[in-house]
Amino acid sequence: MDKSWYSSVSDDLNKVESLMRNTVRSGNPELTEICEYVLGSNGKRIRPSVCLLSFYACGGTDPKKAIDAAAAIEIIHNATLVHDDINDQGELRRGAKAAYKKYSISKSIVAGDFLFALGFRLIGSASHEVVDYIVDASAAMSAGEFDQKDFEHDIKFTEADYMKIIEGKTAKLIECGAKIGSFLADADPETIESIGSFAHGLGMAFQIVDDTLDVAGDEKFTGKRIGSDIMEGKPTLPTVYAMEDPVHGDRIKEFFGRNDLGWQDVREAVRLIKETDSVPRCLRKARTVADSARSFIDGIGDSEYKRSLLDLSDYIVNRNR
Repeated sequence: MDKSWYSSVSDDLNKVESLMRNTVRSGNPELTEICEYVLGSNGKRIRPSVCLLSFYACGGTDPKKAIDAAAAIEIIHNATLVHDDINDQGELRRGAKAAYKKYSISKSIVAGDFLFALGFRLIGSASHEVVDYIVDASAAMSAGEFDQKDFEHDIKFTEADYMKIIEGKTAKLIECGAKIGSFLADADPETIESIGSFAHGLGMAFQIVDDTLDVAGDEKFTGKRIGSDIMEGKPTLPTVYAMEDPVHGDRIKEFFGRNDLGWQDVREAVRLIKETDSVPRCLRKARTVADSARSFIDGIGDSEYKRSLLDLSDYIVNRNR
């Protein structure tokens, strides 16, 4: 991670890591191994960081409950990744074999379910408001995944369709972390909504950049094969914009509409997308969304934690992994 934005909560993030490791230990050594493998795959830990930074930015002092919530959110997030990789037949996750490729589909499904259960148990002793935040986010993630499936290989999907998908599958859980952190700091309802809106924008920008890196990134940094989203027929903003291109748009539609692509086809599709204005348009869109989000926390007093949140918004749109 980029130390410039997470350093103010680095000690608490270490406690989150330790708590997650302790939480996933079970009586079955292989189940524990799979869970540790999933959690140890070098994630960015943006969701727990947002929870902790929001807690402190809103005046929180005793972080025990915020650390529990941050760990629960990250465990639940990783549970969704285990299931997503199976659903999408993705081979790599953060540069390593997807869990189902290493341990089998059946065992990975069980491990994902186990992680969900542990995440909710960890947060189950919190107030009903905290539980409601995370239940709502989890429901939105499921709906977002269904929406994404509905638009696979569909050349008629639009930017509005895409924004709805990523709101559910990505933005809502990051928003949830900010709301829980600020709630645990006893922030007023207006502040909770404001910092939640800020985090929602960060989540939207994060996913736009993530999908853009699938076309324009470097595999050494992204940890997955370039063009994987195209191979899987995932509806992404780079594809939306590229299909609008007057020169290459029709050919890109042909590639995207097929469900029998080989990697040679994918490489050609990526080449064509990069010859359009799609990548810079996507990055401009991510920057616009992130910049707009920053205004939501104008009313929160200045602190190193608020500045870290703002630094995080810069990191999200400038990252290469």
